[in-house]
Amino acid sequence: MAALSDYLESGILNHIFKGQQFLKPSEIAIALTGDVAQDSDDGTSIPELPSGFLDANEVHLPTNYSRVSLGSPSIDGDSSWNNVGVNETTGYSVYSQEVGSSGYYYPLYLSQASAALANTGGVNTTQSLTFPNTFPNVTFYAPTTLVVSGVFEAPSHPEYQGNGFIRNNTEILFNTALSDWGWISGVAILDSSLYGSGNLLMYAELQNPRLVYTGDTIRFDSNTLEISLK
Repeated sequence: MAALSDYLESGILNHIFKGQQFLKPSEIAIALTGDVAQDSDDGTSIPELPSGFLDANEVHLPTNYSRVSLGSPSIDGDSSWNNVGVNETTGYSVYSQEVGSSGYYYPLYLSQASAALANTGGVNTTQSLTFPNTFPNVTFYAPTTLVVSGVFEAPSHPEYQGNGFIRNNTEILFNTALSDWGWISGVAILDSSLYGSGNLLMYAELQNPRLVYTGDTIRFDSNTLEISLK
């Protein structure tokens, strides 16, 4: 997730370059959207999933959708999010022409122990790789079963992004749908868990949009919701 709202962009720029103060949010909440939000949206205008609907008899029925609150970032942030840029267990991929034949190299790890565990066949030896032009001062560790793909074969592992990212440390679980929620295309982060309120902070299009039917439960497993700044 990398798109910042107008509200957050102006707040950061005024805070850094002018004499205005941007107050830290007192709450962080995750919302699901039918369409992808826009920079100018806020908590009232984002295309958020409905919290209820009218049936054929105009009876209001609950969808059971609500935003998920991650609490106060000052109090709950350390438990909700990993440290910035720290991810020792994920198998990165790096595209480079610096080592051997060009292509994607994966799986790569920042932890030598994690690389050893990734070996197949019980082999626990590792190898180290550096990409000084692309990632200076970063040492990657790879299992002996390192894969080097062709240039056009991007692996299904997340690409290494330096220190400009943070990921959720715990599962983010939405309520079970009591009716068909329809198409989910995006996710949004706001400073309020109250439906139809608050300021939009960031938003993104989901990599795997989907239809949500009655009985479905949407969740983000730990380390799957990534916020990156480039």
